[in-house]
Amino acid sequence: MIPRSFRRSQFREERFKTYVRPIIDAVMRTRGSCRILDLGGDADYWRFDLPASGIDIWLLNIEAREPSPDPRFHVVQGDARDVSGFDDLSFDFVHSNSLIEHVGQWADMKRVAAEIRRLAPNYYVQTPNFWFPLDPHSNAPMMHWLPQPLQRRLVSSKARGFYAKAASLDQAMRIVEGTSMLDRAQLAGLFPDAEILTEDVFFLAKSLIAVRTEGR
Repeated sequence: MIPRSFRRSQFREERFKTYVRPIIDAVMRTRGSCRILDLGGDADYWRFDLPASGIDIWLLNIEAREPSPDPRFHVVQGDARDVSGFDDLSFDFVHSNSLIEHVGQWADMKRVAAEIRRLAPNYYVQTPNFWFPLDPHSNAPMMHWLPQPLQRRLVSSKARGFYAKAASLDQAMRIVEGTSMLDRAQLAGLFPDAEILTEDVFFLAKSLIAVRTEGR
């Protein structure tokens, strides 16, 4: 059983109220509308309180998704490492929640960060902190700190968190290599023009957040 304090929906709602909604409100006050690109996102995330009108949200994912019945959402298939289909500053705000740790190795992360910084004057990037002891993907304490062979054995033994039980060595390696968690220095290196914030639990930084706002 995951402690109530670790429920993801609770953290997401609090982050939305504290960081995301104020950026949207500031853009709305200045421009009267807000174009948002959500990398790796879905419409359910945006169930939190939004302005009644003037919002358009592009949901970009590497896999195909069904169109949304809500006209505010525009579903796009694409790779966050290369969003060249959109010109510089095509959006008012780029949003990314728990994506950048899944895009590949450091060179891939740099490509994603460059695209985020290119596409909008405002951005919000959240990612789990490597140094927090609970692995948020497997829900297993310290699993992300273990050597790769041990991680492979753990994901092959049973389903863990978001991970289904790996049925083969190939599946286990895809799971283990599919996540590369970041520390604060790495996130700051990817987003040198951002303020780096922490989401703390029991005096430990659970998540890291890079925020840039227009005019900063």
